[in-house]
Amino acid sequence: MSYKGTEPEEKIREIDEIDRRILNILSENARTKLTAIARKINLSVDSTKKRVDKLEKDGVILKYTIQPDVHKLGLTMGIHIYIKLRNINQERYDEFIEEMKKNPKVIDLLSMMGDYDIYLVILAKNSHDYDKIKMEIKQKYTDIIGEWKELIVANLYKLEEYKF
Repeated sequence: MSYKGTEPEEKIREIDEIDRRILNILSENARTKLTAIARKINLSVDSTKKRVDKLEKDGVILKYTIQPDVHKLGLTMGIHIYIKLRNINQERYDEFIEEMKKNPKVIDLLSMMGDYDIYLVILAKNSHDYDKIKMEIKQKYTDIIGEWKELIVANLYKLEEYKF
């Protein structure tokens, strides 16, 4: 699996200490105003804007996003699923990946190397909701799902946070 911008033929973008500080500020709060960023890094607003624009243009900053409190949305279960595929062909694999990408309950979808082929994270309201989601996936892809291992998150202590 490759992430956008990390293919071997692409040049790696070097970032300096000021760019690192900008990235850290935006990773804490993507809505931070340019004036506040400029103040924190001791640059003018114009220089700060040029740097942010260049980070976006070069693909270092891919998007700005939010991190909702899923419990407040009623999604109290986080289930991590490891899938080993079998009897797979490219067409069926692509169909499975596209369907998982479109599924709003699937919040993470990764291809893996090792004992399992696919890693998913599904959010569900409760065990009944999760059983329904799981059955829909397993029934539709019973021909290619060889092994399904699931783990339910008990407590969340830290969620994705990038520091540069």
